[in-house]
Amino acid sequence: MGNASGRQKQKPLILGPAPGSGMGAYAATFDTLEDREMAMLKESKAPDAFYLPWATGDVTECGIDLTTHNLTYFFTANLSGCSLWYKFQDGRILIRHEARTDSASQNLHKLAGFKCVVDSSLNKDDIQLSVDPETMVRKARYYVVYALFDHEARQVEFRAQLVAQETNLLNRQESFDLVKVTTTVVNFPKP
Repeated sequence: MGNASGRQKQKPLILGPAPGSGMGAYAATFDTLEDREMAMLKESKAPDAFYLPWATGDVTECGIDLTTHNLTYFFTANLSGCSLWYKFQDGRILIRHEARTDSASQNLHKLAGFKCVVDSSLNKDDIQLSVDPETMVRKARYYVVYALFDHEARQVEFRAQLVAQETNLLNRQESFDLVKVTTTVVNFPKP
């Protein structure tokens, strides 16, 4: 994860296929490809990443112990109309992936003390899916959100990447482009 050197165009970080075991701690490995960086999660006795899946029409939530210094990364499923929320509670960070886009659900998060990292439903132009019938190329835009834990600085940095993806449906070739990145840096609460 180091392509932002300034000499080359920044690439999106894309999470590979979700782990078969679902939510939990995994070991992350990274591979740099021509148009993207790939993060792969594997089961390990020395995990350094946490993965939070999504659920259709529902919310998923995880709690990550802030005293566990072995976790460096957080990943969740892609957001296309979804939102991601966090709050600190009892020495942990609670993170929610909300698949519903209605304002009532989001107000419940706010009332429970959660703060929004990204709401991909706010800008309808950012969530697009189309297929050109002549070329059979599918174009999509969605958010890929991950976070970096810095235990020494006592903070977590959420990175919300708007990614444009093109997939040739005939030969399955894919290409990715990073449209924009927004970051939210949050300090851990004082002990």
